[in-house]
Amino acid sequence: MSRSQRWARIDVAADPPRIEVPRRYNAAVEFIDRNIHEGRGDRFALVDDNGSYTYRELYHRVNQAGQVLRQAGVQMEQRVLLCLNDGIEFAAVFWGAIKIGAVPVPVSTRLTRP
Repeated sequence: MSRSQRWARIDVAADPPRIEVPRRYNAAVEFIDRNIHEGRGDRFALVDDNGSYTYRELYHRVNQAGQVLRQAGVQMEQRVLLCLNDGIEFAAVFWGAIKIGAVPVPVSTRLTRP
């Protein structure tokens, strides 16, 4: 594995298949940025009740959410509680937290008091 490798690789020829993960791995980079880098920015990444969103749109929202979290003082490895309905906002904040190294902790919006 090269030192500059950005993405995880799977060697399916090996038995059992072998996964190589970069030394500094970030799941948001793997699942969002990689699609932009490999030319899939105009493909659909997410569909919710309000519409459909491309990887490019999601990429921009993820980066914006990450910046907002940083400006709010969220640091690497800190937990971020997410109480959002399913949709683009949830995806943006979830991946934005991961991108800055924080830990998203989703909770259901349907939780009620006992």
